[in-house]
Amino acid sequence: MTMRRVGLLALKLIIFLLLVSPPALGSSIPRILVVCSDVEDVMMANSMDSFAVDILYLGKDLPDDRALLSNLEYLAQYDEIWIPDLNLPWTYGGKLSQNEIDALKQYAEIGGVLVLGLNTYVQHWSRELDEILGVSLLRIKSSGDVVYINYSGKLYPYNTSFQIAVVRPVGADVIASYSTGEPAITEAHYGKGVVVLMTFNPVKAVVEQDENYASIYKDVAMKGLNGRASKPGLSTGKVIELKVKRLTLNPIFIGLMAFALLFLMAYLGYLPWGLTLAIVALTFPVSMHTQRKLQKKLTDVLEVLAGATLRELSEELGVEPKRLKFPVAVLKISRKAEIIDLSEFGEGDVLVTLRGKEIEGVAAWAADRYSRLMEKVTMNPGIRVLDLARSLNMPPYDVLETLKHLSKHGVVELRKIMFDYEVYPTKALARWFEV
Repeated sequence: MTMRRVGLLALKLIIFLLLVSPPALGSSIPRILVVCSDVEDVMMANSMDSFAVDILYLGKDLPDDRALLSNLEYLAQYDEIWIPDLNLPWTYGGKLSQNEIDALKQYAEIGGVLVLGLNTYVQHWSRELDEILGVSLLRIKSSGDVVYINYSGKLYPYNTSFQIAVVRPVGADVIASYSTGEPAITEAHYGKGVVVLMTFNPVKAVVEQDENYASIYKDVAMKGLNGRASKPGLSTGKVIELKVKRLTLNPIFIGLMAFALLFLMAYLGYLPWGLTLAIVALTFPVSMHTQRKLQKKLTDVLEVLAGATLRELSEELGVEPKRLKFPVAVLKISRKAEIIDLSEFGEGDVLVTLRGKEIEGVAAWAADRYSRLMEKVTMNPGIRVLDLARSLNMPPYDVLETLKHLSKHGVVELRKIMFDYEVYPTKALARWFEV
């Protein structure tokens, strides 16, 4: 087995490993991740018995792996993420990092439901949190009075000594209010997901004050599920990106891996022409030695045909068009061939010619693609565009545009006269209609 094949197999193996994700746990019950920092948080999580609840414990006494909080692939397994009371004095790792906020933000964007409580919001406040939640923080209130939270027509007592965050909705809907009229629970749509803020301490409310708060939380959870646009999901490209980031944080390694993947995609013909040419140019000492036999066959065919589209070359050589892109790009970079984009003629293909034979190649293609038009031009040098269009029963504008494109490639010559153009064939075109 050659070194080239070994390298390709290694690259394919890397891609396979990147694409393979751990199997998702199959369950029809919505899955909720509750991020806890003390025992009371865990008690609240256990009150949500209508759901499949997992706990990510970040208390300083026995913390789980906090890196999971910034792992979007991990978070995307869950229908909802609740962070009810991430209290800094008891939280391992301190404030939410930028990476963690970014991950939570992306989680909501892809269809997740994110629920934050008072201390999580206030003690980890950032402008990005306000943006996600659709609110603006005004002040913190703690009078010690008992107020009532009105949710769906029912009143629930709350002791303000546990504090209240006074917010102004900026895009969020108020779904529960205090008896004082201030928002108690807000809900906002962010991307495909839903983000909820409880401006009170949801843990203290249910654990130390009124166990009936659990019914609010279950209802809020269901509202979020019903309000999102879709379940959290990651595209294949996003999964690859996340796995590469987890493999290493070394930017050089990531760069090399990305380039290796691009090279493989270019080799297999999955990249656009511009990127394929760039990859070949950057790896030319290696690329020029790949598919040498196919490069030779391409050159031989072009010697005979003068110019051929990628589709025609594919039929001639019995190779898929996309698999010819890389060797054609090598011939282009080595200055043996030229690639002419035919999109200006309304064609979804390219024309390949030998270097220095571009005019002959385009002329050969035009003589076949526009045979009647090219024959008229060749047999009637100096014919006017209007007369050409009339004789071929074609719109004059279409005829002129086609001829202008061909003139740029040296196939015909256009001479401006009053209100029209005269058209003359070049030698490259005329030879295709010689008797």
